[in-house]
Amino acid sequence: MTSIPKRLLGNIIGKKIRILYSNDPALVGREGIITYETRNMLEIEESSGKRILIPKHVCIFEIYFDEKTKILVRGELLVNRLRKLIKLGRRR
Repeated sequence: MTSIPKRLLGNIIGKKIRILYSNDPALVGREGIITYETRNMLEIEESSGKRILIPKHVCIFEIYFDEKTKILVRGELLVNRLRKLIKLGRRR
């Protein structure tokens, strides 16, 4: 199994995101800013101000960290990510 890139282990809330692929065709191409994250879902706010919930496990995302840096990531690698972040915090 592919590991999560170290850059994704940080906070992705506030980052721009775009959905490149989804089992739900209505989600493909949607983009916005990540406003909330749960174990299985991301909430994004679109430019229109509308907030939508996106299931992580059925999508492929493009996450922008700045103007030059973006990462393609399969959503299933983000599932349970919060639990991993909490464990990392306890080690320090």
